[in-house]
Amino acid sequence: MATSHYRLDPKELRQPDEFVTLADRTWEYVNNHLGRVIVVAVALIAIASVAFGVGFYYQHRERVESASFYAALTALDQKKYNDAAAGFSALSQTGAGRLAQLAQLYLATAYLDANQPAKARDALAAYLAAGSQPLFKEMALMQLGVVNENLGDFKAAHQAYSDAAALNGPESHTAQIEAARTLARLGDTAGAIAAYRQFLAANPFSEERTDVIEALAQLGAAPAATTPGTSAPGPAKLPAGVAIPPAAAGNPATAAASASQASPTR
Repeated sequence: MATSHYRLDPKELRQPDEFVTLADRTWEYVNNHLGRVIVVAVALIAIASVAFGVGFYYQHRERVESASFYAALTALDQKKYNDAAAGFSALSQTGAGRLAQLAQLYLATAYLDANQPAKARDALAAYLAAGSQPLFKEMALMQLGVVNENLGDFKAAHQAYSDAAALNGPESHTAQIEAARTLARLGDTAGAIAAYRQFLAANPFSEERTDVIEALAQLGAAPAATTPGTSAPGPAKLPAGVAIPPAAAGNPATAAASASQASPTR
């Protein structure tokens, strides 16, 4: 059976709606709106140029601040405290990035190493007032405590150590002990004893336990509070009938050794 074929009419080939491609439409739009296209293109180029310029400026500023910070830090390591202080001070005043803020903290370190506690206190106060990350804030508060102690302001030192301890950072144990110690220096012996005992109760396996017990002993207190009607544990007593040689009585260590070798009297 014969098959019929559909033949396109030449008029149909000339119908534009059937064969106009996206490129043709785009070109037509450009031709019809050439002015608008040029304006948009110029605007995009301007935006890209501004973005590139701003990015380049910030990168350049960060490089300059990094170089300034490193130079001041090198001077600090070399104990050139005046040069270090000048570098950190300039960066903290003219810079705008994170290193500029951190320079204020290192400026206090330079002043502290140069034995200028008053200037160090001012630099630390400015750094803390500007806000900081918890880790650096703890460091600043610990330094502030040291500075205030050097200036004889033990009340302010105690507050700085207490604030550092409240952050629960890496130096929390040290801050708690320093806060208790400054209470003792303020004459608040009872408060210092309570703070030391609280530290021991909260940190029974701390590396600082021995130092805290020694500090309590210097205050005339036992590591733990005693209940009413009882007394603090005293030295161990020898069993009945064990004699201590008279020669050992003058030295506690010798006495203990001699007692261990003594035999019961008959």
